[in-house]
Amino acid sequence: MLALFPISPWLLAAAVAVYATLLWRRPGLYLIVLPALLPSLDLGLWSGWTTVTSADLFVLTTLAVLLIRTPPTLGDLIPSGWVQAVLGLLVVSYTISLSIGLYSPLGFTGHSDNPYLRPDNALRLLKGPAEAFALLPFLRQRQRVVGDVPLWLGRGIAIGLAVVTVEVVLERALFVGLADFATDYRVVGPFTSMRIGGGHIGAYAAMALPFVLTLGPRRGRWFLWPVFIAIGLGGAYTLAVTFARTAYMAALGAGLVTGMGLLLASRRGRTTWPFAVVPIVLLMAVLGTAASSEMMRQRFSTLAEDLITREMNWQTGWSVRDPGVATDVFGMGLGTYQRAMRSRAQVNRPSNLSVETDSKGPFLSLRTVTPLYFGQKIQPPGAGPLHLTLRFRSAAKTAEVGYILCDKVLLYSDNCRGGQAAPAHPGVWEELSVTLSGDGLGGSVLGGLIHRPVELALFTPSGNSLALRDVHLTDSSGHALLTNGDFTHGLDRWLFTDDDHLSWRIKDQYLMLLFETGVLGLLAFLSACGLALAGSLRAALRGEAIGGVVAGSVVSFMISGVADDLLEVAKLATLFLLICWCGMLLWEGKRNV
Repeated sequence: MLALFPISPWLLAAAVAVYATLLWRRPGLYLIVLPALLPSLDLGLWSGWTTVTSADLFVLTTLAVLLIRTPPTLGDLIPSGWVQAVLGLLVVSYTISLSIGLYSPLGFTGHSDNPYLRPDNALRLLKGPAEAFALLPFLRQRQRVVGDVPLWLGRGIAIGLAVVTVEVVLERALFVGLADFATDYRVVGPFTSMRIGGGHIGAYAAMALPFVLTLGPRRGRWFLWPVFIAIGLGGAYTLAVTFARTAYMAALGAGLVTGMGLLLASRRGRTTWPFAVVPIVLLMAVLGTAASSEMMRQRFSTLAEDLITREMNWQTGWSVRDPGVATDVFGMGLGTYQRAMRSRAQVNRPSNLSVETDSKGPFLSLRTVTPLYFGQKIQPPGAGPLHLTLRFRSAAKTAEVGYILCDKVLLYSDNCRGGQAAPAHPGVWEELSVTLSGDGLGGSVLGGLIHRPVELALFTPSGNSLALRDVHLTDSSGHALLTNGDFTHGLDRWLFTDDDHLSWRIKDQYLMLLFETGVLGLLAFLSACGLALAGSLRAALRGEAIGGVVAGSVVSFMISGVADDLLEVAKLATLFLLICWCGMLLWEGKRNV
């Protein structure tokens, strides 16, 4: 897999090798590294890989090294009591919904390279839970022997939030400025999953914020307070600039639950009052920023209108579901929602794309229903003209080929130039050759060390079909700026984004679980959350501050799920289940710190 990675595979291989070496020497290192890398290491914008990511390589490396270095015992593999019952329910639910999703003929579009419209979309959704389950025996082993899993995993999550904050700060510095709270710009950071919408980064920030408390200085190390406060305020800033209303509410819930948990633990004399105050202070910083933000006042003013839109989304999604008791209990199958929408819905149907082959080689076929852009990140070209050539075949006169060159991370474009060309002869391959200006693209900060991402995107008006091949973009010296423009390597380096976010999900985690996994899947999810919360409460009653932190994080995720489908993002699913595992370990009551 490393050899096939489209961007600097040997550099990534070296990083994995260094990590494997360090992990062999320090087997507990993964507790810090994985929760830090999972959210922050995302090269999908440049690689085009979204199903298998660079962070997955570190998970696989962790499993391989630990299996050899510290293999778990049978007791670590098979828990007992309530933990066994909840984990068993999750396994049964995922197994059934995976089987239904893989073998369901529902809405199968034939050959497709849109991962959401393929039967193996079920495997994409299973990846996050599978990684969490694979790591669980090693977590239980570490907790049994050392007893520090929740603390160190929490520190890894806090460090991950710090890295994501740096990425968010750079993004805002490049596009709108750090103190601009009026411009309609919502950060995406390292969340390529937001190419089809979703509030993933806001949900992550709210879920991770409570774990900043695990970095709190102990006695004799008060000099670390500035670092601790900086990371906390940085995480609060990241949450604020997502401008996500539900994430704000999730952070409020997390702060209240975390604060109450810490106060409860302090009754046993094993935590201190300042730690109970910190989450409330951070929360006030977030809400204070939101209250003074013109952007947030505007967003809250459209709350009633947006609620109507969400209700229509819920109703539309529910309308494409099969009736019957079997569907109620087991769902339509993991990963089937988008296929059901494409084949059955009257509105909000998702677009499709695929790499096809004819006698002249591979070409890309776009079949758009929604506003879809197919793009690739390029090196900032500097100044001078850029020459774009491609061949296209349109199904109708209305199926123009559009091209646009912009400064762009994922959702928002700036400093654009481009145009559209109508076909002279629909159904026949034609050549397009245009010159675009490269002046002003790729602005930078930090003395030119960090540049704005620049993207060439191709599109056709919604409701049309368009075929593309031999796409080339060169600078004034003839240097090629695009990679894989002939699609011989599939969709490597290319990534699509969609402006219609309602086509791809029911914007409610619980309805989405009911749709794809049925009552069984929803019950399994709520059982995992419930046992994690029960374990956190039990730990707080024992005087362990980490119980309040874990509880606050779980509650945050549950609140965020009211307005979004979060388990569709593998790294969020992995992180959340790892947090639930911490709650379950606290329930089991093995050694803790």
